Amino acid sequence: MPYPTPRPPAPNGPATCPRCLAQVIWCTTERQKAQMVDRDRDERGNQAVRQDHTGRWLVRQLSKDRPTPEGAEALHMPHAATCTAPPLPVHGTRRRMSAGRVRVGVRPHRWQR
Repeated sequence: MPYPTPRPPAPNGPATCPRCLAQVIWCTTERQKAQMVDRDRDERGNQAVRQDHTGRWLVRQLSKDRPTPEGAEALHMPHAATCTAPPLPVHGTRRRMSAGRVRVGVRPHRWQR
């Protein structure tokens, strides 16, 4: 094939969490990012979820400007807050060297003398 295959669409709709296998809904945020929310409605949740006329699941976070669900929106909890799997490690953090590998000094190169 002379052209690369197109990128697959972002997941959207009911599915399972790939880490803890719980029932979730993949939604799209206002900034077109994928976000998982718990499938069951929860009045303690802060995510307003609705399904548009094309069948896409859309989510927005409640804010001071819009503090309550509007129209066909329902409150759900973000799955990141309730996932039972351990959190992923944060990339970009510096790891400390063990006590046996502590560097005291480095030999200078010829141009550094």
